[in-house]
Amino acid sequence: MAIHRVAFLALLLLSGAVLLGSKVEGADGKACTRNCDPDVAYMVCPSTGQRITKPCVNCCSARKGCKLFRSNGSVKCTGT
Repeated sequence: MAIHRVAFLALLLLSGAVLLGSKVEGADGKACTRNCDPDVAYMVCPSTGQRITKPCVNCCSARKGCKLFRSNGSVKCTGT
């Protein structure tokens, strides 16, 4: 009886590890720093459409679709 419990627990542990492993492989491996980019003068996000001045973001940490602009008005990047 004890052998069946051990085998069942081992099988359960193995299947859990396989499921967790498949989730990790499908995750986006993007690692972003939280540093403010001094080159970014303002940001415009499609959700609000408002101009946000002096945001503390960088190209990696900006929300999806938000555009980061330099002080001369040129687009630096768009959040992904």
